[in-house]
Amino acid sequence: MAISNLARAKKYYNAKNYKEAFLVFKKLAKSHTEAAYYLGLMYFNGYATNKDYNQAFKQFKKAWEGLYPDAIYMLGVCYEEGKGTQKDIHQAFELYQAAAKNESKLALLKIAKFCELGIVVEQLLKSAIEIYVKLAKLNNAYAMYKIGSFYLEGKGLKKSMDNAYTWLNKALSNGSVEAMNYFRFLGSKSKTDIRTTEEIYKSALSYLRKEEFEQGITLLEIAAKENHLPAIFDLSDAYLNGLGVEKSLSKSFKTLLKYKDLKHPELYYRIGQKYEHGEGINSSFIKAVLFYDLAAKQAYELAKVALEEIRGY
Repeated sequence: MAISNLARAKKYYNAKNYKEAFLVFKKLAKSHTEAAYYLGLMYFNGYATNKDYNQAFKQFKKAWEGLYPDAIYMLGVCYEEGKGTQKDIHQAFELYQAAAKNESKLALLKIAKFCELGIVVEQLLKSAIEIYVKLAKLNNAYAMYKIGSFYLEGKGLKKSMDNAYTWLNKALSNGSVEAMNYFRFLGSKSKTDIRTTEEIYKSALSYLRKEEFEQGITLLEIAAKENHLPAIFDLSDAYLNGLGVEKSLSKSFKTLLKYKDLKHPELYYRIGQKYEHGEGINSSFIKAVLFYDLAAKQAYELAKVALEEIRGY
């Protein structure tokens, strides 16, 4: 009966009928490790319930103790991100290694990332590339994308535009959103990419709300590069507040200055503020007035007020 109910719950889950799935998984979780794993996913992602990382961690641990392989990976995620438990990057890496022994592709991708960036272990690009090649042979689209990006940047592999585009196109044909975004960022929009700039921006905000910062920032960068003003402002604010990126007042300022040729009054005003307050750049009232004046000429009221406060008229 439990197996039949589990199959029914998984069917609900895969159909995104999370409300029904949650009810069944919750009943089964006390005695069934796979149900505990799925219940953990629902708490972790906020499916049919409020996000509850403590409950998610508890359920993943229960499933792990019952030797359910995918739970090992998710425990690693919890330790890496400090969700439901104290952040412990070393413990996360050990769990990813354990999950990888059970042929978890997601765990292998994590290990490759750790090797690529030198997290916990010494930076080993060769090891990362070996893992990506192994996964690419298993038709993993993300691994194909990474190999393509390495060829394009000459990172760990001899720079080759031909090899780069071969791998990136393979990744794209296998459904890699990362490859689609990469082409878009390079200004070479793929035929399969029908997204508008506004749709990309809204997707960025959605990822940021879910604290999926890597995807969110990537999409903000794409929208900003396509001269989407709200994306430019949000990207600047992300650097200002350290949201999903390393905090940098200088990058916050440079993000705005990069797009000054858009000649938008609010953009001029924000650049003026940076100069006035010395935020990410040496303070300069002369340059602040210059940008405030450009905004004021477009009837931007806040700029008029700022000019009056600085020079008295």
